[in-house]
Amino acid sequence: MKVVHITPTYFDNSSIIGGGERYPTELASWMAKFVDTTLVSFSSVRKTDQLDNLKIEIYPVKHLIHGNKINPLNFQYLSSILNADVVHIHHIYTLVSDLGCLIAFLLGKLVFVTDYGGGGSLVLNQKLPIFKCYRNAIAYSRFGLDFIPPELQKKAVLIKGGIDTDKFCPDISLAKENKILYVGRILPHKGINYLIDAFRILNRPDYKLKIVGRVYNEEFYSYLKQLAEGLTVEFVHNADDNQLLHEYRTSQVTILPSVHTDCYGKYSPVPELMGFTLLESQACGTPAICTDAGAMHEFVDDGNSGFVVKQNSGEAIAAALRKLLELSKSDRSALQQYCCNWIKCLSWSTVVQKHLEVYQGIK
Repeated sequence: MKVVHITPTYFDNSSIIGGGERYPTELASWMAKFVDTTLVSFSSVRKTDQLDNLKIEIYPVKHLIHGNKINPLNFQYLSSILNADVVHIHHIYTLVSDLGCLIAFLLGKLVFVTDYGGGGSLVLNQKLPIFKCYRNAIAYSRFGLDFIPPELQKKAVLIKGGIDTDKFCPDISLAKENKILYVGRILPHKGINYLIDAFRILNRPDYKLKIVGRVYNEEFYSYLKQLAEGLTVEFVHNADDNQLLHEYRTSQVTILPSVHTDCYGKYSPVPELMGFTLLESQACGTPAICTDAGAMHEFVDDGNSGFVVKQNSGEAIAAALRKLLELSKSDRSALQQYCCNWIKCLSWSTVVQKHLEVYQGIK
């Protein structure tokens, strides 16, 4: 079986979306361990690369439709479909997705799609019956499944996850520190301001709040620094993979406080379609607290591997934090083990096998 994944934006140092780029990249990388797999995407120059077993084909983009980085204009990539048995499109609402789907279908390929929200203003599926060409839509959260078009919902499959449990795992040689962790981009819809509010309400000067992530909004970042005045809050913007692993393994809890309506009143219908941070933390044996925004509640076992709290509330986050921090040493140890066990079914190996079964019509 030869599988080609097509994604309009490539997950590298110039990433503009986050999980929407990371998911297809990791899915393709893990799938390449089992079948012949190619990842097709776009950048400013033509590149061919190899990442372990994964073949990567990057096609040059001279023009972005209406200036949207999610909607590149290119036709050369269609040649990558010719020798494929399965074509998996990532993102529904882009021109390269529509063209890729249509050409693959006309060539007799099996075509699947996964969506991540958002998209371009110019697409073909509003004029042509593109959705009929997809064999299945594959969603990685029930929340995300509800956002795809009704025509695709009728033939949708839910495959939750995934997470690299080989990489993200506990290290028993490392001791837990009095540290509360946030990992993610620094953007208003991430709700980090409510986390800082919660840390102030918690009033535990023996603890540190560590906020790890790149700044994507300077105004919001300045606001967060003002909120953090007088508190033991550390911002880290350049953490590499090794440091990130260390932070997960040595923190008492990781918090993802995303919101639908941010502190500026802006509404986001899909603030989180999964929340990689939650999976990574729990896989490392560190419980997670998330809000009830988006799909996050599907990836924390409320009351067991952490807590799901209401969004836009520092008080709610602080209350959940108190419950975790007041646990006995033996209860914390049991909680850490539970987190590792809970996350196993979401591993990339399991997720890939389920995808391959869908491709072959087994599910």
